[in-house]
Amino acid sequence: MVKRREVKQTIPTTVEEQIEKFAAGADTDPVKPVVINPTAKRDYKAMQLPFNQYEFERLQAAALATGRTKSGFVRYALLKMADEVLK
Repeated sequence: MVKRREVKQTIPTTVEEQIEKFAAGADTDPVKPVVINPTAKRDYKAMQLPFNQYEFERLQAAALATGRTKSGFVRYALLKMADEVLK
């Protein structure tokens, strides 16, 4: 024999009840800060950045001089400049 499930209604049915529940929760629910891992896997966003010949040769020379890959050098330069600007 099949046992039928009874639906428990925990969600407010009217718009006014939903608004009231949301407003009540706004004062009591703590805001959790978002923690971003700086060493996380690099699959969030990708960019295609066109270079002219001068810029690309400078990038190659700087990457070779620092022992980094070209993309690693761009990441390093980005983080270093962001630290300077955002201080």
